[in-house]
Amino acid sequence: MPVSDSVALEQRSTYILPTKAGLFLSGVLLLMMIGATNYQNNLAFMLTFLTASIGIVSIIFTFKNLQGLRFQKGQTDSVCAGEKLHLKINVESQVKQTHLAIGIGLSKEDLYYFDFSPNSSNQIEIAIPTRKRGWLELPRLNATTQFPFGLLRAWAWFKFSSPVLIYPQPICPPSESGASQTSDEENAELDRGQEELYGLKNYQQGDPISRIDWKAVAREKGIFTKDFVDYQSKDTIFSWNDYSGYPQESILSYLCYLVIEASQDHKEFALELPSQTITNNSGDAHLRKCLIALATFGTET
Repeated sequence: MPVSDSVALEQRSTYILPTKAGLFLSGVLLLMMIGATNYQNNLAFMLTFLTASIGIVSIIFTFKNLQGLRFQKGQTDSVCAGEKLHLKINVESQVKQTHLAIGIGLSKEDLYYFDFSPNSSNQIEIAIPTRKRGWLELPRLNATTQFPFGLLRAWAWFKFSSPVLIYPQPICPPSESGASQTSDEENAELDRGQEELYGLKNYQQGDPISRIDWKAVAREKGIFTKDFVDYQSKDTIFSWNDYSGYPQESILSYLCYLVIEASQDHKEFALELPSQTITNNSGDAHLRKCLIALATFGTET
């Protein structure tokens, strides 16, 4: 079985055997030969040899239909545990011929069939189930064909060598946990500025005249100046310590959910793990960096 990210099917890795229809035809040919010999009928001999010749020629056509195909692993995006991984496979012909009724899949029963023309590029997708986070070693794939008559089946097993990273399954964290679940206003601090009116304060020498509350002066309540503030959001930090006491895989799932939600809301956030800290940032690259850290946690060598 060839193992590589680019696999070409060759004679050494391809097998061929009769199908049930092929075995049935062999039995019929045997009876036809016995009958033709018994009755010494030339037409019966001719029909028997003609049918046998078609069966022998189909062996070559079936075998050659699978030979010369090259399967190359395409760009495959990582997914979260529990989701289907869509493995992209690029197909090309090394012998520049048409290949018809080619099936490829994880087993002999679950196959994706396609026809391949040498003048066109083909890309197929195979759905692979995922169960846990970390590096997923891709399962072996089966390529098969019964073209042209279905009398024989040629097949080959191959495997891609590069694994695919699977992220933890995102799970909404429990509300009673120690993690901070504050609103945007609560998760902000005040700073003197010019954005929002915070209140009034007694006039002090040097305060701008434009900020004096003239209405209070007109009502003879005293001289006050308007006090403005700017709201500055605190850094959002998703920390491992917020969920201490939970199982390791649960904590990783909680943090995975939080970083995905924050990224979808276009928020800046940081991630703190026992062995790594990712500083405050935002964007797809930052999200991927956090997901990779969660997926590979505890597997570093």
